[in-house]
Amino acid sequence: MITPFRNALKVLPFLVVPFAVQAADLTDQTMPVLADPSRSSQSIHQSAANTDLLFQIQQLQQEMQALRNIVEQQGQVIVQLQKDNRGRYLDIDSRLSNLSEDVALLKKKGVSAAPVNNNDSPSTLPVVSGTAKDAYQQAYALVKAQKFDQAITAYQAFIKNYPSSSLLPNAYYWLGELYMVKNLTQEAERVFSTVIETYPESRKVSDASYKLGLVYARYGQMDKAITQMNAVKTQFPKSTASRLASQFLDAQKK
Repeated sequence: MITPFRNALKVLPFLVVPFAVQAADLTDQTMPVLADPSRSSQSIHQSAANTDLLFQIQQLQQEMQALRNIVEQQGQVIVQLQKDNRGRYLDIDSRLSNLSEDVALLKKKGVSAAPVNNNDSPSTLPVVSGTAKDAYQQAYALVKAQKFDQAITAYQAFIKNYPSSSLLPNAYYWLGELYMVKNLTQEAERVFSTVIETYPESRKVSDASYKLGLVYARYGQMDKAITQMNAVKTQFPKSTASRLASQFLDAQKK
């Protein structure tokens, strides 16, 4: 019984040696290299910088698109202004002709229909004095001579000096035409509106209504301009203004 135990003791040193060798091998192995914290921080900063740069590029693209849209809108306004100018000068002769007929009629009869007041009750027909006719004709002559600044002053003086004249709506209308020529659009809107609202029975209401549509077009308010032109066609179907409004509407479809 003792012999096996002694044999085991003899074998034990040989078993201890491999374990010692394995322990030595473990101590000799190189420790794994850990990631450099500074390099990790640099990577994070670089990623953040790339993200910020991408965001800036996207912002610049959005701003460029916005600028393109503005340029396109301005181009449309310029095209509309060109159409406006062509239409205005195409109908100037017919309007001057109508004005000449008005003046000839005044010379012949010496009176003109007075505007109807807010209660639609008739009022006394005012007599157009020779002085008022002369002042009006002088302003009209300046229009024909294309002395627009002087014509504006002359019509302004006429409105101030002859507030009861039956020619007042005509003076307001031509003042609006002159403001359009001088690109004083807000002033033109004001006097055309005066013709429409204050002198609803005047022959110039249809023309002023058409011109008001052109004013809206100059503002770039095309929906409002189209609505106004359709109103002109409905209210004054047989007028020159209706024909011009139709031309304007047709141009928008091209």
